Amino acid sequence: MKLESKPAPMLALYLVMIVIGMLLMWLSRDFSQAGSNVMAGFLLGCLLAGLGALAMLVGESRTIELDERRRMIVLDVRRRVGGNKRIEIPFSDVREFGLGLQGKASSGTRFYDLVVRLKSGKDIHLFGGCVFEGRMNRQWIDDLKERFEKAISAA
Repeated sequence: MKLESKPAPMLALYLVMIVIGMLLMWLSRDFSQAGSNVMAGFLLGCLLAGLGALAMLVGESRTIELDERRRMIVLDVRRRVGGNKRIEIPFSDVREFGLGLQGKASSGTRFYDLVVRLKSGKDIHLFGGCVFEGRMNRQWIDDLKERFEKAISAA
C-alpha cells in the first residue's frame, strides 16, 4: 500500500498568500502621506508575500509505503530546498500506532495524523504538515491505523 501527499492544494495556498500580499503592498504603496494604517497594510502585505514565498521554497511532499514483503514502513520526504529524507521503519521497531490531531473540531478544521510510536520512545508523524486525501476523515484514519496494525501483527 502506498499513500502520496497532494502538493497542489498547498501550492495553491502559497500562491494565494503571495498574490494577496502583493495586492496589499500595491494598494498601500504610498504610505508616506497617509497614516499608520496604510503603513500597517503595506507591512502586512510584505509579511504575507514573504511567508508565501518562503513556504513555497521549503515546502515538502511525502510518500508513505507499507511494504509487507520487506516488513517495513517507508517514509519518503521530498523537499524543494534542504534535501530529501528516507526513513525506513522495520516492523520489529514499532511499539504501537497512535492518532495525532491538529486543529479544532468546533471550527471544522480538524486534521488527523497517523503516529508511529517506536520501541525506542520516538514518535514519527507520518503525514506531517502535508495534504493527504481523507486526512480530515476520522474513519479513514482509523481504518488506515487498523490496516497498519494488522500488517504488523501478521508479520
